[in-house]
Amino acid sequence: MISFQYRHRDRAVSPVVGVILVVAITVILAAIVAGFVLDFGSDIEEEVQAGVSITVQHDPQYIDVQITTLGNADHINITGEPYDHLNSPDLSQDDLRELEAGDSVRIAEDDLEDPDGQRGTIVAIGVAGEQETLITSEDYDFS
Repeated sequence: MISFQYRHRDRAVSPVVGVILVVAITVILAAIVAGFVLDFGSDIEEEVQAGVSITVQHDPQYIDVQITTLGNADHINITGEPYDHLNSPDLSQDDLRELEAGDSVRIAEDDLEDPDGQRGTIVAIGVAGEQETLITSEDYDFS
């Protein structure tokens, strides 16, 4: 008669696998704790936000820019074709820079060079320190 003997093992995993799992869990927990302690992610810069309204009128032809709020912006700069093709004795490029809350600018068709300034896009840029963000833009065509 042949008898079979079975050996019982009380171990679920080998010692090598167990050590690897413990080390992995320790490394993950250390990374999580370090993230909270060292405040990783705080260097991410927030987008510049502001309230700017750009209205394009066609009869009579003009562009109105109104700064309603600065939000976290230091100031607003106006760029685009109206800035590049400004030709007015009453309005200069400096009038389109460093605008504050409550400021408004009207750019008439006569203030723009013909034909390059008669169509294009006007852009409001929010500036906070070294960071610049496009706040809003509007296409226009006075030709």
